Amino acid sequence: MGSYETEQALIAQGKAERGQTALAYLEDFDAGTPEVARTRHPDYTKTLFAPENDDIYREFCSYVDLPKPRYFDEVPNPMSIEGYTAADVYRIMIGNNYKLADVDAAAVYNMMVTLREKPQIAKRVLAFRPTCAISGAC
Repeated sequence: MGSYETEQALIAQGKAERGQTALAYLEDFDAGTPEVARTRHPDYTKTLFAPENDDIYREFCSYVDLPKPRYFDEVPNPMSIEGYTAADVYRIMIGNNYKLADVDAAAVYNMMVTLREKPQIAKRVLAFRPTCAISGAC
């Protein structure tokens, strides 16, 4: 039984709320991140945890179930939204912004939600490249 199924069983018993897997993942992610580099995580209740995005959340849980070190391209049968998989989103987010050391999986899968709900905005965000390093304005 994977983390998604375990979470659903706990929800049915009244012992958990939707998003427990993600919250545990973020706690573990933060534990491995130096305190000075940690950022505050947004509330994913209306996006990644929302029931209408169950397929995306289910894939997120499949990612969390992978053995460490985890790689997005190892998720079995990855979904594609607007032509992007989670592995594509991760590579673009890391590759386009030299200031990012890492991107947590919740942020990647939340971008998948944005690709579904607001594709034009998501595509602009993914295409963004900071230019301050080129111009020297940093």
